[in-house]
Amino acid sequence: MSTLEKALGKSDFAAQKSPLESIVRSLRTMRVKSLEELDLNVRGRLITTLLRVQRQTRPPQPEAGESGAAQAAPEAGAEATPAPAEATGGEGAATAPAEGAEAAAPAEGAATPAAPAADPAKEKFQAYVDVMYLVGRAWRAVGDQERASAAFALSGREPQPEREEPAAARPPAGERREGERGERRDRGERREGRERGERREGREGERRDRPERGERRERGERAPEGERRGRDDRERRQPLPELTGDWSEQAKQLEGMGRTRDAARMHERNNSFADATRLFEAGGDLKSALRTALAGKDNDTARRLMATVPAEQLPQVLEKAGAYELLMEIYIGKGDFENVARLYERARQFDQAALAYERAGKLALARKAYERTRDFAAANRVRDLEVKALVERGDRLGAATLLVNAGRGKEAVEVLGTLPPPKAFHFLNRLKLADEAKALAQKELARAEAENKPAGRARWLELLGESATAAALYEEIGRKEKAMVLYEQIGHLPKAAALAEELQLRDKATELFTKLGDNEGVQRAQALPATPPPKRPADAAAAAEEAEETGAEGAKGSEASSSAPTANEQESQ
Repeated sequence: MSTLEKALGKSDFAAQKSPLESIVRSLRTMRVKSLEELDLNVRGRLITTLLRVQRQTRPPQPEAGESGAAQAAPEAGAEATPAPAEATGGEGAATAPAEGAEAAAPAEGAATPAAPAADPAKEKFQAYVDVMYLVGRAWRAVGDQERASAAFALSGREPQPEREEPAAARPPAGERREGERGERRDRGERREGRERGERREGREGERRDRPERGERRERGERAPEGERRGRDDRERRQPLPELTGDWSEQAKQLEGMGRTRDAARMHERNNSFADATRLFEAGGDLKSALRTALAGKDNDTARRLMATVPAEQLPQVLEKAGAYELLMEIYIGKGDFENVARLYERARQFDQAALAYERAGKLALARKAYERTRDFAAANRVRDLEVKALVERGDRLGAATLLVNAGRGKEAVEVLGTLPPPKAFHFLNRLKLADEAKALAQKELARAEAENKPAGRARWLELLGESATAAALYEEIGRKEKAMVLYEQIGHLPKAAALAEELQLRDKATELFTKLGDNEGVQRAQALPATPPPKRPADAAAAAEEAEETGAEGAKGSEASSSAPTANEQESQ
């Protein structure tokens, strides 16, 4: 086909004939009854190439007057000058003696009539006709009668019945001796074959003289697949007989000959699915019988034939055939309500899909399906179940997210109220409940002041955005590293650099003094030890107090919870 495609790209009809003839011979040798019997890649490429050839622009047909005028000159000079040997095509032309050739040669200087010029338009049109006829033969070889008829109509020629390949033409004289040698070799091989056959017959005679064997045991029944494969091979080897009448009469003739599968295919092509199912089943092709039963909406027969298909392949077969009712029966029998819900969604029956999702435990998908049907009461009921499940699982942020999206902010605050205050404060800010988060922080700040816990006060002041006050309080209680960070955040670099130098943090002090442009400070920082000193007991006690007041353990839990996907993220997944 690559040679044909190259000629097709050049629109060379004459060059397309030879590869098309090879394709027709190959297809006839394969003896396929339909395109479906070909390999998927071969079938796709064959259909594409033949359709491209068939869609070529038809060249204009030359008129009879033009062709007659083109032939007038050679006919007029035919009496004066003999035709060349190649033009006559006679056998004597190839073996003419040299003397005759010299005698027939014209005298030197005499005028010689020109050879008849071929008509390019006529040759191109004739090549187009031949190409279309070969395309029709190719379609007929794969059992596609409709496309074959269209190609034969384009060629303007009546389709002829296929015959055996004609015998090879007589070879030229130069090749005849080689052919004779080949014939002699063939005769020698046939003689050796007869001698081998005689020896074989002698051995068989010796075997017949041996005592007879006992009766062979009966072979068990062959599997249906094996029977079908053997029957298919036999039918492919047998050529399709000549049929008469319309397709229904031809199908009856095939059925009478025992060619049930060929008859079934003919019924299937003409949408007679009941008879196609019956004939496929009679021929042992149960998979094709199931396909035609599904195409004909014969669910009773399809249910009976479904038992012959492997269970893991059955959903794919039914979905490909569009038999969603039978597919749903299978999913319900297996308890696979998630796939049942998807089938309902495909049919846009969202109320039934919501019930199936709820039964499958997919609450988020069930809630969305209820919302699409505007059944908000059912959607709220499923949302409450979803919130409850998330709280039991420990995902309070996901539960609060669902409530906030439904406009139930107060309930979201209640869900987060059982968490440690710093964790609840961060989650409220993530949910954009800034007022509720600020109220929680002020409440906790007042409690820390009442209980005289400076570390807690500093932490809540920091969360409320009062960084300067929090830094001063951190410095007062000995948490100078926290104070340094806050001073740097608010831009009080001299204070931050002094604290870094006091804490003997060489790299940090060098960085801060460099930003200030204080060369003396940089020199002092570079003189500090590379390793900072260990924390003093007072600093450790202050850190423990802050952890106790602000719930550092809860903050660790908040990091774990915030890293888990929220309810909305779960729905998107």
